[in-house]
Amino acid sequence: MGASLALGLKKRGFGGQVFGYARREETRTQALETGVADQVFSDPAEAVREADLVVVCVPIWTIAKLAEQIIPALKPGAVVTDVGSTKSELLKTLDPLFQSSEAFFVGSHPIAGSEKTGIEAGNPDLYDGRLTVVCPSEDTPPEAEELVSNLWKTAGSEVVEMSPEQHDSMLAATSHLPHMVAAALARSVADGDPAHKADFCGTGFKDTTRVASGSADMWVDIIDTNRAALETELDRFHEELQGLIQILRSGNGDDIRTWLEDARDDRDEILNLNRFLKK
Repeated sequence: MGASLALGLKKRGFGGQVFGYARREETRTQALETGVADQVFSDPAEAVREADLVVVCVPIWTIAKLAEQIIPALKPGAVVTDVGSTKSELLKTLDPLFQSSEAFFVGSHPIAGSEKTGIEAGNPDLYDGRLTVVCPSEDTPPEAEELVSNLWKTAGSEVVEMSPEQHDSMLAATSHLPHMVAAALARSVADGDPAHKADFCGTGFKDTTRVASGSADMWVDIIDTNRAALETELDRFHEELQGLIQILRSGNGDDIRTWLEDARDDRDEILNLNRFLKK
């Protein structure tokens, strides 16, 4: 996510410098060689010392740990944002940390990404033509929210503002539930003798389980910080499955056809209404 953002900004004429932080020397070298960053640091505090805007691209609970390290080094008026998929729990953790600082945190979440990770997966067009949600709190200064919004607009995104609670409820339905279903499907198909089943899995299995290959480190934090909203969506999905089981038990082919046609129409309607997914 971070590499894609840096490359996207540079491609679209961003005039500032990009400073990076990475724990591993190999990653720091790669970031410089690929042009992802102009300078790279092994100390996160040093990386942000002169920054006007800091984007933290790590799993959600790691954001809080990094914040503790960088807040003392932030200059007055600096703004910190993130790319995490949940906001409410993170904001509860970060608010007390920023109260003693003259810097500000404004959460953001680009609705973009892939199951691939690392600098080598950096894509300068990842955020182009996509939606990014910005989640200011009640105390966020307008200029801080504007700085974060302009960052994502520069990267090619359309920006919408939502409260942290609205964001988490929406993403539980549209992002977190699909990931959990894909993971459950992969586990279910592999149960028993995956070696015997593997060659019989076609593109249907590959397409519907793609996101299950995503980073477990990232997704365990997403689930952990959005449990209530995700539980609500999983209950809704469970009801859908129970309805399907009842249809199968009835042996009524017309009901099965109607269920499948409704599902097709629902998917087509969502994709036709979506302005950001490339057709």
